[in-house]
This record gives sequence, structure tokens and C-alpha cells, in this order.
Amino acid sequence: MSVPAYDSFSKEYSSEETCIQALFAARWPSGFRCPACGYSEFYTVSTRRLPLYQCASPCCRHQTSITAGTIMEGSRTPLTRWFQALFWLSQPSGISSLGLSQLLDVTYKTAWLMTHKIRHAMKQEVEQQPLTGEVRVERFYYGTPMYLDAQQPLLLGGSQDDSGDPIAIKIHQPNPDHVDVKTLSIQRIGVEEFIANHTHAHSVDVKKLYEKSLPGFSRIKFRVSAWLNLTFRGIGPKHLQAYLHEYVFRWNKQGSGLRSVFGQTLQWCVSTKVLIGKELTRHKPVLPRPWHAFKSKSAWKGRHLSNWFDS
Repeated sequence: MSVPAYDSFSKEYSSEETCIQALFAARWPSGFRCPACGYSEFYTVSTRRLPLYQCASPCCRHQTSITAGTIMEGSRTPLTRWFQALFWLSQPSGISSLGLSQLLDVTYKTAWLMTHKIRHAMKQEVEQQPLTGEVRVERFYYGTPMYLDAQQPLLLGGSQDDSGDPIAIKIHQPNPDHVDVKTLSIQRIGVEEFIANHTHAHSVDVKKLYEKSLPGFSRIKFRVSAWLNLTFRGIGPKHLQAYLHEYVFRWNKQGSGLRSVFGQTLQWCVSTKVLIGKELTRHKPVLPRPWHAFKSKSAWKGRHLSNWFDS
């Protein structure tokens, strides 16, 4: 984390007014357009914490807030805090919700919602950009080798340069129905679904089970696993995909510069509708937890420990 860069950023966006101006420029880079009718002239209503922009068309008069239609809609958190959160999630290492709550002096619940809403905005770009050109797909696992039955199977796809190194990537959890529960192996239909949904390639090379992983792909597998474990102390299957979207979003922008990554993150945040808490916490299909067969997680761990000592 770059503390000097953060200090400079915080000074630049130290007031609500500065953040409002930046949001306005990001939402309407060519000038205001009424979201209801497209009219360009407006009046500013400044009687609330955040201004309202009222369409000047006699036939419309629609009012819109600076945060309406963005991930920040309905939030009571100051815009300065939102911009600081955007800064940290634009950093190469990202930040945990706990770390963000301490930096911003907000509750853990507020920080958790903010980070997931920003990841939801990042997802929009990741999902809209298919892999093109020469693409390679490799299977791998996230999790500790100490508990092989709890690992999460993943698919890594990458557009390759002439030397075979990835230049753009996608990482996805397969549909649980496309995974053999006993071996945790991804079935062919899962790979085919990934290719159909996330690539628009000239050719797709799928790594065979007996093949070695290409060096560039091996580095990504190692780094994403290390990032998940070191930054967040591990991520469960329910929200894992959101963190993978965050990692991919930044990886695909490496070399752009932190300012550019922040600007692009802000752009997606103002063009993405708010994700409500119920949507975040709703049930999602995941692979069955291995400790369910042992009635408790401690009993499952105990079985592993006894197997290690017996061996």
C-alpha cells in the first residue's frame, strides 16, 4: 500500500464538493443529460446533503441525484469515504473489509458492503470483455493442500501473446453441477461452458491433465491464491467469484498506472446500478462442504489430523 500516494489522494478529494464534481464529470463526461428524457439543461437543487439536478425541459422536470443509478445510490456514507475505498481497491494488492473499516473509521458491515459493491462494478467490465485471439484454458484449485477435499476447482483462461504468455485473463468457478463431487474434477461440459461464455477466440487450447502448466499461467495461479490467502485470510466458495473478478479487473489493467485504474474503476461504479444487501447475501449454489459428512467442522479437521499422524 502506498501511504504517500494515499495522503496525496486524500488531500485532492478531501471534501464532498470535490467528490461531487468528480462524480458529475464521470457520469456526464459530455455534459449533463437527463436520465429520463436526455435534455441537456438543468437546475441544481442544493437543499439536501447531495445535490439534485432537475431537468429544465418543461415537459419533464425529472430530478436525479448525483448518486442515482450508481453503486452509491441510497448510501449514507460520505462520498469522501467512497473515494478512499475506490483508491484502495484500485491498488495492486486491494484491501480487506477489515482493513478498510479501520482506515475509513466505519463499521465492518459498512466496509464489507462498500467493497462488494465496488467488486460488483468491476464485474461488469470483466464479464463484458471476452477473451480473443489465441486462448488457453487451464484447470486449477484454490485452497490449502492440507485439506484437499475442501479445495475449490477453478478455470483460468488467457489470451496469449506470441510467446504463450497471457495478456488478458478470466478466472471462474465452474457450475457446481459440472464438477465431480468425489474428485473435485471439472467435467468437460464445465470447460465447454466457460469457453462458450467467456471467449470469442480464433482458437482455444485446453490444457490436458498430463501436460505441464505454461509458466505465465502458473504464475497467475500462484499469485491469485497467495493474494486471497494473505489479504483476506482465505475466501469461502459463496463469495469467491466476486474476489476473482476484482483480481482479474486489476490484472487486465496492469501497466495502466494507478490513476488510470482508479479512473476506470470510478467510471464503472457510476454506470453500475446499486447492488442491494439481499442480493449479496442470497443463496448461491456451491459445492457441498466436505465436513457435512462428519457432522461438524472440528470432527472433519480431526479426521484429517489423525490421518496425518497415522501416516
